[in-house]
Amino acid sequence: MALTPEISFEEFMDKLAMKFDRSAKGIGLKFQDEDGGKVTLADESDFELAIETARTCSKGGAEGKLEIWCSDRL
Repeated sequence: MALTPEISFEEFMDKLAMKFDRSAKGIGLKFQDEDGGKVTLADESDFELAIETARTCSKGGAEGKLEIWCSDRL
């Protein structure tokens, strides 16, 4: 899914909910940080960290890549 850095966490969650045809509250998220650890993505500050990680990993390029793991939240 292509995103712009200006998207909010709420908008991102809405897009995921539509893509997976489920409630955003039922989706658990994690992303890989710069050190290779998986970090829970639960709110706007986590989302900003994820976007910043993608920028850092792009090494000055116009586009960054961010892998996000989705799971059912129980």
